[in-house]
Amino acid sequence: MRQWEGASLAFFVYLACAAIVPGRSGAARLKLVTGAAAGFLSIAITATAPDWPLLHEWVGPPIALLLAYWTSGSLFVAPRPLQEATLLALDRRLRVLDRARAMPRPLALALEAAYAGVYPTIPVALALHLLFVPQPDPEHFWEVVLVTDYICFGSLAWVQTRPPRALEEGEPWQSAARRFNVRLLGATSIQVNTFPSGHAAEALAATLLLLGAPWPIAAGMFLNALAISAGTVFGRYHYAADAIAGWAVAIVVWLAIG
Repeated sequence: MRQWEGASLAFFVYLACAAIVPGRSGAARLKLVTGAAAGFLSIAITATAPDWPLLHEWVGPPIALLLAYWTSGSLFVAPRPLQEATLLALDRRLRVLDRARAMPRPLALALEAAYAGVYPTIPVALALHLLFVPQPDPEHFWEVVLVTDYICFGSLAWVQTRPPRALEEGEPWQSAARRFNVRLLGATSIQVNTFPSGHAAEALAATLLLLGAPWPIAAGMFLNALAISAGTVFGRYHYAADAIAGWAVAIVVWLAIG
């Protein structure tokens, strides 16, 4: 079993165990068990399949990632007011919403586009890793990315908050890109906030995995991670603390896994 498969299996076991925690609805328990079972099946397929790069580098890990994300939404029971108030208090001290509303429109549009850009960031980073890192290791790449994301998703059992845009009046800005992102989130997201931010964490994790690439590529990926993280906060998709914690998780995982 590959290391990313072992990490995924452990996370799906965690989700299955969460189904027995008191306080969850029957529907949430069913979703946790069903999602975990689908995850077990996906790992069984990749672990026993022939060594096909397309499956093990490009298809299997993203499937595990998506199953983990959508299933983790059922870890959420109800908003915790004290946690929301704590996260909002930091943003208000930093005047995040005021600064967002005062941004020049081109910068606001760029950050909104960067937020959407997190979705192609991982496959692009993998391609760059394979092409430009002297000793590419796709198994290690996915282990770092997936463990980083699993920590962010798994924390939803303990930190249960709504995104800041659901608690604040008005939007930081208006644009077609924002309307697209909000519609996309409505159709594909778990509709709750994750602390740490998976967007910020995986964007930085992908950057750290490209430190062996030529410096223009590594620098470009760092700027991309910075823009994605700023977009999550100023676009009010995440709290500032979410992004900061996401970067901390990515750094710790990258250092720990080596």
